[in-house]
Order: sequence, then structure tokens, then C-alpha cells
Amino acid sequence: MRAVARSTEQNLPLRLTSLVGRARELEAIGTTLHRTRLVTVTGPGGVGKTSLALAVAERQLPRRRAGVWLVDLAAGSEAPDVAAETARTLDVRGATPTEALRRYLAERDLLLVLDNCEHVVAECSELAAALLTTCAHVRIMATSREPLGVNGETVWRLDPLAQEDAHRLFVERARQRRPEFMPAQDTDAAIVELCERLDRLPLAIELAAARIGAMSPAEILSSLENRLDTLGAAARDAPPHHRTVRAAVEWSHQLLDAQERRALRTLSVFVGGFDAAAAAAVAPGLSLDVLTRLVDKSLVTVAESAKGRTRYRLLETVREYAHELLADAGEIAAARRRHLEYFAALGEVAREEWLSTGRQRFVNELDDDYENVRAALEWAIADDPCAGVRLMGAIRDLFFRFGQTDGAALTKQLLERCPARDRYRAEAQIAAGQLASMLGDYDTARSILAEARELGAGLGEPLLEAWAQFFQGLAETFSGAVETGRAHFEASRAAHHELGVATGEGRATMGLGMGFAVSGEPERAKELFETALSLLQAADDRWAQGTCHVWLGTLNDLGAPDAAGATAHFRTAVEMLRPSRDATVLPMALVGQAGVLARRQPADALRVAAAAAAERARVGGEFPPFYRARLDRVRAAAEAALGEDADAVWGEGGRLGMDEAIALAFGEARPRPASSAGLSARELEVAGLVAEGLANKAIAARLQLSVRTVESHVRHALTKLGLDNRTQLATWARERVP
Repeated sequence: MRAVARSTEQNLPLRLTSLVGRARELEAIGTTLHRTRLVTVTGPGGVGKTSLALAVAERQLPRRRAGVWLVDLAAGSEAPDVAAETARTLDVRGATPTEALRRYLAERDLLLVLDNCEHVVAECSELAAALLTTCAHVRIMATSREPLGVNGETVWRLDPLAQEDAHRLFVERARQRRPEFMPAQDTDAAIVELCERLDRLPLAIELAAARIGAMSPAEILSSLENRLDTLGAAARDAPPHHRTVRAAVEWSHQLLDAQERRALRTLSVFVGGFDAAAAAAVAPGLSLDVLTRLVDKSLVTVAESAKGRTRYRLLETVREYAHELLADAGEIAAARRRHLEYFAALGEVAREEWLSTGRQRFVNELDDDYENVRAALEWAIADDPCAGVRLMGAIRDLFFRFGQTDGAALTKQLLERCPARDRYRAEAQIAAGQLASMLGDYDTARSILAEARELGAGLGEPLLEAWAQFFQGLAETFSGAVETGRAHFEASRAAHHELGVATGEGRATMGLGMGFAVSGEPERAKELFETALSLLQAADDRWAQGTCHVWLGTLNDLGAPDAAGATAHFRTAVEMLRPSRDATVLPMALVGQAGVLARRQPADALRVAAAAAAERARVGGEFPPFYRARLDRVRAAAEAALGEDADAVWGEGGRLGMDEAIALAFGEARPRPASSAGLSARELEVAGLVAEGLANKAIAARLQLSVRTVESHVRHALTKLGLDNRTQLATWARERVP
């Protein structure tokens, strides 16, 4: 964009498009410039650093007597002499540019905007330090993909747009091409997915929206097989490194040293993110210093997981480019091997826990790495299927919770390709049988679990034989063969008791209760569930305890319904199942509670049932026939009461998140978490400052965060604690935060 002077005291270009979604940052950075003299806006290429800086600069015009001046350091084809370019912009002459600038700016109140500093960071740092230490009234705002590293610098990391702002940006820019463009509901869904695929980066979104004259959003989305090459043709006055998404990424890559380049391309083997330990294991020679430099240069993003752990991620646009480089370097096979070995080692920890206790708690530690584990197993199919079999048998619970269809398909291929007949095969067969049962494929479950039991017996592994019998019992009971299932459960219970595995004994007892519930013997079923609960409480198996409460709630709702008793069991079940992010039994609890609601609140019952069905489908599984029948009855009763509105209500329910569905099911403003332990360290810190009476803007200034980030932390804390407002949060924090 060509600079057009509007007065003698500034050279800012006239803005031709609106700034979307940056109101909080605009306000916060402006406030920061009141208390500090150097602010650097950092972030990945295409995130909108220049646009935001120019908008901030416009607001500063009335406050700077000597004006606001933009120095565009990416305007030429070669790296500029920063001091000389700044002197030229200000029309200052002297023996040396830096000395001339010092003399000229010594008493002037002026804001200098150094734009696109990343390829001349050292020179920008030198000039900034020289001016700030001698010119008391000069302020500098820089944009760069990495900080300048000058004393007194405040760094604002600019994140991709929020989902709603990304959507709004696409629509606004699309209307510049097609003024009549008005997205319908199905088009909205395509736009949301498109923006997510583009990392919600403004540059990529604008390039995609430019295609709206020739393609629909859905067609643009389907064309994004390679987003780097697909999106091009930016405005002719855009900087060269913003003409395409590829150019933006290449620009960043060119600024790396050899060590950083190698690390970046190796890290592209991760899918969905990674922690520092995983990065060090997969990228040879990667030090924390190199990882930090990649974060500083906005090529690796850093965030806090729901469990308060630091996670790193490459934006997909960066990852795609880096993965091309990994392939060109001939390093993919070696990187994938190290990736598989790392997660296989974690699988061994999970295996030992399962064999000794019957639980898979450690697998919960891998929740954030589900995509990585799945990718490792996909690579193992071709490269080392027996290693994949060993890993799958150890972490089957991860696929039970997040991807039952994925897990079943992967296990089938791994078992077909690995000829070994060892304990690891038996474990993987148990996983395959469990997943087949969850998908309603009972014939496959029967066949493969019988093989697992036979193999376990042949290998002298009684624990594997006992677990195979447990899952045989589930498959038979869910398929309707209750008597056969009962025999398997009895054998499994006896074997686990003899082996001293309380979890296995408790779960087998619970399975027996399921059989009696399905066959219409509620009193015997209740007795068995209560016995199972005692065993499972002693073993601290909260997931299985939650499952018992689901069935006890269902029994309370049969015959002469006890609505209060049923709801109490279903509520307890949800509290126990929710922390494990269960998508199998927790939806059964919601179906049960929907049955309670159906008698007096048919619309809410239908919404809750729809949300439960959507959550169950998320991992690719089916409800057991017993609960499928209950779901169908709830839906039929609600549809009879609601008439032609039922379809719309069902659709509303299917779009609810789990927290919203749980809150609706139990008539709460928010779902009640089991404890307050879910707050991250940063959320606890923010809660403590709320208790001190600080407003969000003050908290942001204290912690050097954006106001939007503080608002997000407050919102997350309220949700996790089941609170409604800041006053309640402050009270909670005063009692608990040191």
C-alpha cells in the first residue's frame, strides 16, 4: 500500500479495509505505550502484525506532538540499512544516520513504527537501544516475527483470530468480491471449517475469500489439499512475502540458522502438538534454547493444556511447509521411527500399570497426544507392525475414549501384518475385541476375543485370559446372549479374584449385574452393582464406579420410577466419568437422565438425548442395544409431545457441547466439576488477582498479557469451578489461593 501523507507530522498509509477482531489488542497495546517506550508485536507470518500496528499508530497521532512515522523495512528487495532508512523516512541528514537521528529526536515526542524487523533484528535492536537511551520522549513500536531483545521491551504475541472473528473476516472480504454474498447455515459450517484449516490466520483467510467470485466456500475448502500453493494472488500492493501463504512461511524459514531449520523440519513429524520431552526425543540435538528460539521467531506456538502443561505446536501452514523440507532432506523415515519409539516407550509404562492393577490411568496422560499416537500406529503398519501391535495393546483405552472406529481399523491392519504370537498380540486382540463390541460388531468381537483367550492360555498368561473372558462377557451380553455372557463374567471374576486384581473382579461383577438388568431381573442386578461398587471403590476405579451408577440410575427409573434417586445416580456417574473425557458410558448416563426429563420436560429431554447421541457418535461407536432402545423411547415420547417442532429441537441438541448438555440435563447454570483441581497455574494466578480486586485491564498489565487472554482465563476458571460471576471467583480464590 502506497503511503499517502495526511499531514507533515506522519506518513501512515490510508487504510483501505477494516481491522477485524483486534479491538482488545488495539486498546491494550495503546495502553502499554503509555507506560513503556518499546513495544514489539510478534507473531507468525500472516497473523496481521502490520495491520494492527498501523491501527495503533493512527490512534497515537493526537498524542505525539512530533508525529507518528512508519519505517517499512520490507519494502525493498534487499535487507535495508535500518538507521539509514529511518533517517531517510524522517528526512534527517548528518555524518552518520544514527547520530543524526539522535540529535534530531533528542527533544521530540514521536512514535516510530519499525515494520517487518525480523530479517534485520540485530540492526533494529541497535537503533532502538541507541534512540531510547538518548531521546527521552521517543517511543518505538516494532513488528517482527521475533522480539528485538532490548532492555525495557514489552512483547505482545499476536495470536490467530478467534473463531467468530475469523468467520467475520472471511465474510467481509468475500463481500468485497461479491457484495450480495450472504452465507446460509450450511455455508457457515464450511466457512468455519475453512478458517480452522487456515489456522485462523488473517492473510490466509483473505487469500481464500478472494476466490469467492469463482468458487463457493465449500469448493474453496475442498481445494485446500495443499494450502501453501492453493492460496495466492494477493493484492498487487502487498509486500512480496505476503503475496501467498507459501511466501509468508518461506520468508520466516529463510531467517533461521542451520540448527533451527533442521529442528523445524523434524518437528513437523508431530501431529497436533507436542511437549518438550517429546521434541527432545524426536529431534536429535534439539536443545531448549533452540526450541525457545523457534517460539521467539513465531514458527512454534506455545500454549497451556487443560491439565496445566506446556504444549508446543506448529501451525498447519508452517507444518506443511516444514514437512516438505523433511521429505526433500530424506529424513522422514528416521524421524517417524524416533516418533514411534518415543510413544512406544510411554506405552510400556501404561502396560505395566494395566497388568498390575487392571487400570489404564497413565493412558490419560496421553490425552493431548491422541493424534500423535494414531499417526505413530499408522506409520507402524508399513514400517514395523509388531511394534504397533505392542503399542496398541498397551494404550487401547486412548482409542476407546477418542476414536473407536480409528482404533478398530488400525488394530485389524496391525494384527494382519504382524506374524508374532506373543503376549503383545493377545493384548492387541483384546483391544480389537473391545473396540468391535463398542462398534456393535459382535461377531468379530466373539471371534477375536476367543483367539486372545486361547493365546493367553497357551502362553501361560492367566491375567490376559481373564481380561479376554471379561470382554467376551460384554460382547455376549450386549448382543443378547445373556446366559453365555454370564458364564464368561463368572469365570473372569473368579480368575481376577485369584490373581488379586480388584479392578478386574469388580468390573466382572459389574458385568454380571448388566446381564441381570438386561434380562429383566432388577433386584439381582442391583445387588451385584452394589457389590461391584464396594470392590471398585477399594480399587479407586472411578470410571467403573461411574458405570455402576449409570446402571443403578437406570434401574431406579424402571418399574415404579424413582426420579430423584435416578437423577442422583446419573449425576454421580457424570461427575466420575467426565474427567476421563469418556464418550461411551457418559452419554448413556445422559440418555438415562433424558428418560427422567421426558415425563415433564420433553423439549429438554430431546435436546439432552440428541447431545448424548452426537457425543457417542463422535468416537464412531454405538450404544448397546439396551440403551439404544431407551434412547429410541425417549425420542419417540418427546416427538409425540412436540410434534413438528421435534426435528428442530433434536438439531439444537446435537449442536450442544458436553458441558452445556450436562448443565441442561441436571437443571444447572453450569455443570458441576468434581473438584477445583482443574485450574491451570495461570488461571489460579488470575483468580488470585481477581480476589485482590483488579480489573481485567489491570491484571493484563500486571502479567503482561492481552486483555483478551485474561478474559479467557477468567471465563475458563468460572466454567471449571461451576461459578457464575467474578464475585464468586474472588470469594473462592480468597479461601484457596495462597
